[in-house]
Amino acid sequence: MSERAVTKGDFVLVNYTISLLEETGERVIASTTHEEGSASHEEPELVVVGEGYLLSAVEEALVGMKVGESKEVVLEPAQAFGERDPGNIVVLSARELSSRGIVPRVGEEIEVEGRRGRIIRVGGGRVTIDFNHPFAGKKVKARITVHKIIEDDYGKIAELLCKWFRGLPKDRISVRIHGDAAEVEVPGRIFAFSNAHILLSGFLRDLERYVPSVSKVKLIEEFTIERRKGEGITSESSGEASA
Repeated sequence: MSERAVTKGDFVLVNYTISLLEETGERVIASTTHEEGSASHEEPELVVVGEGYLLSAVEEALVGMKVGESKEVVLEPAQAFGERDPGNIVVLSARELSSRGIVPRVGEEIEVEGRRGRIIRVGGGRVTIDFNHPFAGKKVKARITVHKIIEDDYGKIAELLCKWFRGLPKDRISVRIHGDAAEVEVPGRIFAFSNAHILLSGFLRDLERYVPSVSKVKLIEEFTIERRKGEGITSESSGEASA
């Protein structure tokens, strides 16, 4: 177990649960704990400390922690998703939204000029939109545990790949580095992901930013060809003479 404390810029695997503190109690909005039937298991997630993977105040709380250490922090609204701002509640005409191809319905989330908001009222040809963050004005509680600090480029490359291609089995990813070139062997399913080319571009941007020692990367996909018993190339069709 590493005795080194987490510093800004570290690659850290973290278990966390983030909850809203409401009058009726706590409401979990994000967690690395996943329920499967009656069982639950934790899947630590990658955080590059200080890079906005989690709320900035939560990432700040990670600094100084060690592997295996846990911490609980309560954030005021301003530290979390911001205070509610009446100025972010805007009234537009239904005709204007219709011209943008938007049919206004209460509760629907829409995007107007690059801002995402929720429709809270429709009537009299007017539409009221709340552009505040859905969790604005709420206190937040975060429980965090440092699972691992990743020191080597092999681990960083594998974790960045899994960040972009969620669901890839980490135990089947192999990374080899020769000078400034990395070879990454992955299961034969990476290009089955929707928008795989966009995900791959994101992965390469992260490599450029976080692993400067690597300037070239080769992805190698491994496929298993399954045949029923008795199938395959016969000695005659393969050109080999039989005894």
